[in-house]
Amino acid sequence: MALSDYITRILIYTIVSYPIVGGLSFIVSSLYYWLFLERKDMPRYLEKGTPFITILVPAHNEEASIESTIEHLEERMNYPTNQYEVIVVNDGSTDQTGAILNRLQTRYGEKRLRVITIINNRGKAAGFNIALGFSKGQFLLSNDADSKPEVDALWKYMHYFEREGGDRLGAITGNMLSINKTSLVAEAQQNELNSIIGLIKRSQLSYGGLFAFSGANTMYRKAAVLDVGGWQAEQPTEDIAISWDMQVHGWQAYFAPHIRFFMDVPETLPELVKQRRRWTAGGIHVLLTKSMDVFRHPIKHLAMVPIIVDYSLSVIWSLFFWLSMIAFVGVQVLCVVQGDWSRLITNFCFAAIFISIEIVVGLIQLIMASYFNDRGRSLKYIAFAPWYILIYWMVNTFTVAVEIGPTIIQILKGEDAGVWKSPKRSVEVVAKTKEEGNQDD
Repeated sequence: MALSDYITRILIYTIVSYPIVGGLSFIVSSLYYWLFLERKDMPRYLEKGTPFITILVPAHNEEASIESTIEHLEERMNYPTNQYEVIVVNDGSTDQTGAILNRLQTRYGEKRLRVITIINNRGKAAGFNIALGFSKGQFLLSNDADSKPEVDALWKYMHYFEREGGDRLGAITGNMLSINKTSLVAEAQQNELNSIIGLIKRSQLSYGGLFAFSGANTMYRKAAVLDVGGWQAEQPTEDIAISWDMQVHGWQAYFAPHIRFFMDVPETLPELVKQRRRWTAGGIHVLLTKSMDVFRHPIKHLAMVPIIVDYSLSVIWSLFFWLSMIAFVGVQVLCVVQGDWSRLITNFCFAAIFISIEIVVGLIQLIMASYFNDRGRSLKYIAFAPWYILIYWMVNTFTVAVEIGPTIIQILKGEDAGVWKSPKRSVEVVAKTKEEGNQDD
């Protein structure tokens, strides 16, 4: 057999087996991190003082959630109130966001709550870059308008910067959990947020790198942000882009599983697909525009290499999934037309075996990740696991298929992809905010 045939077979086997092999690699590497590294990473009380922190809150039409978020940040954080400030970037809001912020600023005073108003929607990254010039803190917490960090989050973040070797830590991201559980789609995401994402990030840390920060809640060292030139406004997802920029520039990126924050998640399948399309576009955009920065010096940036390879394989496999799905349906239809029932059943059996193996690997991931994250308490959502594994994988592969072309065209044209629109907020969050507003009246 020719060498090209061997290479072709290896590539095909790699693509076909990627979800299984990739899932097993996540399990092994995350287990390594949990056994040998995580227990050393438990946050401890600060010993060298409380550095001044600026909390950046981007807001574009956030009337449903902005008031409860600001109240949480101003009143409930376990950190000296004279050692942090909140800056809200009101980015082209056309609803009542501005009026709510004016009222809150009167309540808390301009020293504790400052508002930067941008008339035309510029996007989260552009707003952050503007706020960067007004920030007083040595450290910057990116906190979405629908996200609430745990009350001890600020000093826990600071612990990682304070500890030995923390002087090269550029940013650290927290562990996100869902605040709303009002629909099947929202409930199913508990599996992802409570466990799977944490497992993947633990796996990446075992290599020494991180694919992305969570834009909803990440603490940045201001000096590191300035060193990489701030957030890139042309990128669809500023959190992925700046994580790569920092690591290429020699700064460490970290994930703290014991720092938790709560966020509003999509409640309907269309909203979920919309969110994941933006995430996928951001991942592909960064992969195509920044990978060469890593591969120019692969030894120097060795921790990023397996992360890039894994994400590249996931993109290729997503495209392969839909091509093979079309081919499978075509073959099955042909079998029906020709009356080849034996081949029809055989094909279904092979597909069922492959899917069953994927589900088993996915369940192992879920169980281990749940134990790592909260000692198994989130396993109460395991009833949604099969739905999550099958439907979410299809959603993720679909977003790759529909976003890869437009993203490539966007890059070639040099178009700005950073302007964003706030997602539809949870009915639970909206109701709670209105109730709190009525109580204040």
